Amino acid sequence: MNKIAVIGSLNMDLVAVTDISPKMGETVIGKDFHMFPGGKGANQATAAARLGGSVKLFGTLGDDQHGKFLLHQLENNKVDGSSVQMRRDAPTGCAIIEICEAQNRIIVVQGANAKTDEDYLQKKIDDLLEADVILISMEIPMQPIEYIIKELADHEKIIILNPAPAVPLSDELISHCTYLLPNEHEAKIIFNGKYEETEALKKYPNKLLITKGEQGVTFFNGQKIETVPAIKVNPVDSTGAGDTFAGAFSYAISEEKPLKECIQYAVIAAGLSVEKRGAQSGMPTEAEVKEYCSRAAVDD
Repeated sequence: MNKIAVIGSLNMDLVAVTDISPKMGETVIGKDFHMFPGGKGANQATAAARLGGSVKLFGTLGDDQHGKFLLHQLENNKVDGSSVQMRRDAPTGCAIIEICEAQNRIIVVQGANAKTDEDYLQKKIDDLLEADVILISMEIPMQPIEYIIKELADHEKIIILNPAPAVPLSDELISHCTYLLPNEHEAKIIFNGKYEETEALKKYPNKLLITKGEQGVTFFNGQKIETVPAIKVNPVDSTGAGDTFAGAFSYAISEEKPLKECIQYAVIAAGLSVEKRGAQSGMPTEAEVKEYCSRAAVDD
C-alpha cells in the first residue's frame, strides 16, 4: 500500500440551530448545539483513512482544548497526526455556523491554520517525501502551498490539489499538479474565466476532474469527455461530500487503480457520505463501500 500525505486545515465546527436568525445587536434562544471535527485537511485525511489508506496529516492546531480534541479524533480514525504541530500563539481554527430554516451563515476563524507556513513545511519535508501521494487543499495560506507543490513535483510525487476555497491558479502551479479536483464553480475561478468547461477539460486531459454533485464527475480521457454518474442515495447531510470524494480518490490512486476506476470509487464513497449526518462521522468505511458495490452488482 502506498502512503498518503494530506496537507490542510483542522477546524472545530461549532453549530447553533435556531428558529430565529438574530438581527444585529439581538439575542435569541437557540434550540440545538453541536460540536463537530472539521477542516478540509482533517476531513480528507479521515475519508482516506476510513477506507483503509495509510494517511499522515500535516497542519496546525492550537495548544488548547479544541486542538487536543481534534488530535484525539484523528487517532480514533487511524490518521497519523504525529506531524501536526501544536502552537501556543494561535487558537485552533473554528467555524461558527448558524443554521436557521435549513439555511446557514458561517464565520470561519483561521486561527492556527495560518501557521501552516513555508517554515513548517520545510521542517516536515523529509516526512512528506515518505509519501507517494500528496493531497492538498486551500484553507491554509497560498504561499506555502505554492512552495510545497513545486518541491514535491521536483521529487516526482503524485500531487492532488483540491482547490477549495478557490483562487486563480497560475499555469506553472497547475503544471506541477498530477490531478485537480475542483467543483464546477471552483473550476471557473481557478482558470480566472479563461476557458469554458469543455476547453478547460481538453486542455488538461486526465488531470482536471470537475465534480458536479448529483450530476457526477466530468473529465477528458484524451479522446472524449466522460461523465462518471453519481449514485442514487437518500440524502441526509451533504456536508463533507466533496472532502470524501477527494480523500477516497487519493486512496484509490494510492492503490494504483486505473483513473476511471478511481473516480468511480470516489463517487460511490461521496454518495454514501451524504446518507449520514456530519462531515467526518458520515464518511463511509471500506466495508460500507464494498457492501454497496456488492448490492449494486446483484441489482445489475
